[in-house]
Formats: sequence, structure tokens, C-alpha cells
Amino acid sequence: DLVRLKKGDKVTMYNVYFYKDAAIMRPESRYEVNALLDYLKEKKYSIIRLHGHTNGNAHGKIISMGDSDDYFGISTENKTGTGSAVKLSEERARVIQQYLVKQGIDEKRMEIKAWGGKKPVYDDDHPSAAANVRVEVEVLEEE
Repeated sequence: DLVRLKKGDKVTMYNVYFYKDAAIMRPESRYEVNALLDYLKEKKYSIIRLHGHTNGNAHGKIISMGDSDDYFGISTENKTGTGSAVKLSEERARVIQQYLVKQGIDEKRMEIKAWGGKKPVYDDDHPSAAANVRVEVEVLEEE
């Protein structure tokens, strides 16, 4: 429950999902991202860090929003490039930050830390390895 977060807490946003190779959230991510938005609106002086993680460290394709304004869907306006796993994990955390900024949250209240595949929850060949693709919220300062 995001509302109960205190300084020093770090929680995984378990219900935030991304399209394959993309820094674009799937539609079912909206609820949890909006819960974070509500937390930041309620706790007006809280500062958070968004930790982006990927599954593995391979260099590969990265699909970003490009000219699209849809944070939760793939479209022809998206841009395809390449980059490292760290870059993909950074862009995934950043797309959440950009969504929150568009909803009125000051960008200065959010830091980004990109880990790539350096901190997996599971081995790459584990059946639950998809859980390595995640964004965590850490509370740096609380009101």
C-alpha cells in the first residue's frame, strides 16, 4: 500500500508491466501508477527514486514513446532504437516519471536509478524470470 510508505522504504510496483523491449507500459499498469500519483499528491513534500530493472544485460532493441502521448500503448508514433539493458531500465523508470509529471507532479521530486539486469530477483532461466523486469519506488524524503 503506497500511502503507508515511509522514508527509507523501497517497494516493487508489481502490477506495472511493459511491452517487450519497450519503455511503454501495458494498459493494466495504469492502476498502480495512478496509486503512486495519489501518494505523491497526498504527500506533497515526499521525494522518491524510481529504480528500473531489466531481465538480463543484453544490448538490444528499445521501443520508446517517440511522438506518441500514450504511456500505456504501442502506436505507429513510437520510436525504435537500440541500447543497453541499463538504458532500457532507465527509460522504463523515466516513462513513469514523465507520466507523473504530465499529471502535475514536480519532476524534482523524482530521481531515476537504472540497474539493467544487475539486481535480478530470479536467474534468467527461472520460470519467474519475467519478475526481473520491474520498477521499484524508494522513498528518499517524506513530509
